[in-house]
Amino acid sequence: MNKLNEKFGDSFFKNHFGKNYLYKPNFIENFENIMSLDILDEMLSKTNIWNNHNFIMMLDQKKINYSHYSSPSLDTDGQNYRPDVNKVQNLVSRGASIILNDIQKHNLNLLKFVDELQKLTNGRCQGNLYFSMASHQAFGPHFDLHDVFAIHFEGEKVWNIYENIEKSPINHPVFKLSEDERRKRAGKIIEQVTLKPGDLLYIPRGQYHDALASQNGAIHIAFGLTYIKSIDVMTSLWQNLILNEFMRSDIKVNPNKDDLQSLLKKLSSELTNIINSKEALEIVTNAIHNWKYEMQAYSIKNVVFEGTTYQIDNSIKFETKENKPYLTSPKGSVQIPDKFKNLIAFILKQETINERNLRNQFKEISKDIIKECLESLKNMNVIK
Repeated sequence: MNKLNEKFGDSFFKNHFGKNYLYKPNFIENFENIMSLDILDEMLSKTNIWNNHNFIMMLDQKKINYSHYSSPSLDTDGQNYRPDVNKVQNLVSRGASIILNDIQKHNLNLLKFVDELQKLTNGRCQGNLYFSMASHQAFGPHFDLHDVFAIHFEGEKVWNIYENIEKSPINHPVFKLSEDERRKRAGKIIEQVTLKPGDLLYIPRGQYHDALASQNGAIHIAFGLTYIKSIDVMTSLWQNLILNEFMRSDIKVNPNKDDLQSLLKKLSSELTNIINSKEALEIVTNAIHNWKYEMQAYSIKNVVFEGTTYQIDNSIKFETKENKPYLTSPKGSVQIPDKFKNLIAFILKQETINERNLRNQFKEISKDIIKECLESLKNMNVIK
């Protein structure tokens, strides 16, 4: 799951991104190594990572109360309610769907994919896994508040794309429609796509759609992509509004047209000054910069491979006297062997160093000499 830019191509960003849905069969290879029923079972068995926020169950478009599929569990941090394997599997056998939110937090391959998608699009991304049984639908026709990149991993699922799109929906009561309202506003089905393992379906924000598994055990992961909005920018400037004396002042005007127009003119002027200030630019810059999720994966293996990293005492210098190499410090000088000369001259120019760096830099010098040099510098407290 890499080289996304090549997989999507320029035409995607020109003709589809934020505009039109796109079906791309065989989008990823080796999908069975990323997510499968076996991998899902393994993840679900890590019961202490699941709770009522990231483990959701639905049955025929109705959310199941968490208490119906959880039980008290004694964890290291005390008693918590965790999904109960027998209750969950019983509900699944009756057709229930499982939704796992923020699945990238528990799968390194998915974490890397989310990180790459964020870098490619400059948006904020998270992945939610959907497990479905045949002929049981978790959601009817609906739209999302974000762009959706749905990648299929197991079984098959039929997706319906409807003709209508809600323009720039946000998380606000005005966009919280009833099921009947959504069905009416969705319009007619304009495309029907059957997703198979490895396929991708892109659905822009606001596009009405629904999906129904045609085989038991269908799994797809929906990667949701969101962006900071102008209304978020105004929210981030709230502190500046509070500090503005006019914004805090009472409105003591007669409710006539002239007075109200004068008030609005003054309000517009103050808002313009706030928005055009250096402080506002800094606030908005930070808000946009911090919008994306930090996707950092551990790499202990690399740390082990690179070896111990040493800090270097920058008060010690490398000098040559009468063609002989020396280490000098405020306390005096000490001659060093010629076999260490190039190594130490390089080391003292760095802030930190490790054995792997030195091996890459000095391929002609044996590992034993590099280790001996580092050991000598440690004994002299040149590196710590």
